[in-house]
Amino acid sequence: MLFGSNSAYAPSVKIGDEVVAQLMIVVGTNGGGLSHDNWQTNLKFAIKIVEKANEMYPGLFRPIIVRNSRYNQNLADCALIVEVGATGNTLEQSTGSMKYFAEVLEEVMK
Repeated sequence: MLFGSNSAYAPSVKIGDEVVAQLMIVVGTNGGGLSHDNWQTNLKFAIKIVEKANEMYPGLFRPIIVRNSRYNQNLADCALIVEVGATGNTLEQSTGSMKYFAEVLEEVMK
C-alpha cells in the first residue's frame, strides 16, 4: 500500500508512525433544484476544517467534493458528510484517523 496515495480503494496517509485512512468532506448544494440556501456556510466550514488539518496533519484530507444534491445538509448550518477512507482501508486505519480529525475539530471550534 502506498501511503498518501490517491488509491480509490485504500486512501491513506502516514502520520508519525501510524498509517490512517484519509478523510474527505462532501458538501451538498442546491444545484439539483432542491432548496439549500445556506450551502455556502457549510462549504466555508469545510474549508476551515481542511485548512486547519493541512496545518496540523498534512495529507489527512483528500480534496473537498461539492455535489448537486443536498444530502439533508440543509437542515443545519455546518452540516457535512465526512467520508472515512474507502473499501480497502482497515477498521484500524479508519478509527485511527478519527483521533486526528477530533483534534482538528477541537482547534477549528475554539
